[in-house]
Amino acid sequence: MTLGILDECRSLGLGTMLLEETYRYLAYHYPECQMAYLHVVDYNTAAIKFYRERNGYQLFKVEKNHYMIFDKEYDALTLYRLIDRKRFVARS
Repeated sequence: MTLGILDECRSLGLGTMLLEETYRYLAYHYPECQMAYLHVVDYNTAAIKFYRERNGYQLFKVEKNHYMIFDKEYDALTLYRLIDRKRFVARS
């Protein structure tokens, strides 16, 4: 799955709202789920900043040559975040 927001719609909180709705869904339907993780291509500094600075993701590991884009290999950063089930179930 890919998450993306059009350039002209960025900085409106839409990406964070999508993530929070995902956490709410997971907390309600999969209460055993304690963590979310994702990959982001290493050169996508805007996405890395979004996940790490605005949404509390932490670096788990770097996966060398994970992506092949136009015949060039790129590393992926694997990021993770613990899901505060109490926070998201209370809002459901």
